[in-house]
Amino acid sequence: MDIFLIYMIYKKKIDFKCLASLIPFLIVLLPHLIWLTENDYVTITYGLDRTGSGEQNLLDHIIHPMIFLGKQIGILIPFFLMVVFLNRKLKNKFNFKDDKLLFLIAINIIPIALVFLTSMIMGVKIRTMWMTPFYLFFGVLVIYIFQSQINLNKLKGFATAFTILFIFSPFAYAYVSITQTDKRTDYQGEAIAHIMDLEWKQYTDKKIESVVGDEWVGGNLVYHLKPRPKWYDVSKNTLILKGGFILANHPKVNCNNSFEPIFKIVKFAFSGEPCFVMYRND
Repeated sequence: MDIFLIYMIYKKKIDFKCLASLIPFLIVLLPHLIWLTENDYVTITYGLDRTGSGEQNLLDHIIHPMIFLGKQIGILIPFFLMVVFLNRKLKNKFNFKDDKLLFLIAINIIPIALVFLTSMIMGVKIRTMWMTPFYLFFGVLVIYIFQSQINLNKLKGFATAFTILFIFSPFAYAYVSITQTDKRTDYQGEAIAHIMDLEWKQYTDKKIESVVGDEWVGGNLVYHLKPRPKWYDVSKNTLILKGGFILANHPKVNCNNSFEPIFKIVKFAFSGEPCFVMYRND
């Protein structure tokens, strides 16, 4: 969108009155920016942690972008198969003076190219599903380009392919979910939080103020506990924390040891064996 907006300004084809919409946009965005600032930009650091940034070698700048590109092509294969059913001989010349076409390219193709370049330059992993929101208008792009060549008499074949894929997708997902129980979708966060809450209440009636440690394990614990404590990553100095807090899969803590001021260690034998250590700074 930014690139398309710059292009329209360059061509002097934009009414600057539309920029008035930035005012309500910033008003809506402001609470989110304040929350990010007060929470140490946790969503941004979480995203960076998921990319594996900080441990790159030279091959990562080649391997990760290629993996990213291959997975995106794999996701789009069903879409292109359905397009083939509309017409097997789709040919068209692109008119780059068409503003509508440029807009559709800007919101569909350019984001993929930019993320690919990001992966190549930084050598980081891009999660497959992060790109799926950018595919929402892929159908509009294809229909707009080939609208004069689409054979409406072949809609039956298109509908059949769509129905098969529509039915196959949930069954494929269910099979993966049932056969592979180590996925994050199988993480028993609510059950763990319930057990931790019961264990905590056996030792103190004070509430849990903070959770420090792994963003996934700790984040799930924070989400399910009531009232919700505040989460900090492993860089947080626990000596300055007040009240009760829990270390969740903290790399500097050996869960097989017990020492003061720890009053309980809880280790689970499922979902990666998450370990929680309960402290209280009075």
